[in-house]
Amino acid sequence: MANSVDADRIVLRPARPSDSASLAALAHEAYGKYLGLVDEPPAPILLDYDEVASSDRAHVAEEDGRVVGMVTVERDDPHLILRNLAVRPACQGLGIGRLLVAFVEDSARAAGLAGVRLWTRAEMTDNIAFYRRLDYVLTHSERGAGAHRVFFSKELARTLPTALERTS
Repeated sequence: MANSVDADRIVLRPARPSDSASLAALAHEAYGKYLGLVDEPPAPILLDYDEVASSDRAHVAEEDGRVVGMVTVERDDPHLILRNLAVRPACQGLGIGRLLVAFVEDSARAAGLAGVRLWTRAEMTDNIAFYRRLDYVLTHSERGAGAHRVFFSKELARTLPTALERTS
């Protein structure tokens, strides 16, 4: 792969039950690097990907028929919660994560929601830097049993045309 993603080669689509094993493997690849940094495994490693792939909350980024990224969301009016964003390590830094986040933001706008919220672990400093580069604002942090989470929010202008509307 090149230094950036060829958007024409990436297909964003809803996850299907047949994606379950690919999503579980992707989560382990993407979040496995944090296992030595945190007291408990990152939540995405522990998810039931049969359930995730069958939900209507997960989307995948596919290149040449291979799942290279995923995102899961949950509606929490007036926001969309970005629950899980993962990109295969070999594909990180190519724009796939940005493409998936833009999809989430466009989905929130299309649903008339105010914005997107998310959280990540404080130890995942690369994630924190990524979301800051995308203009997410750190709202607060919480220390709990075994986890230090940082929370981000991005309010979205609801009057701008979205990428979904521009392609229609």
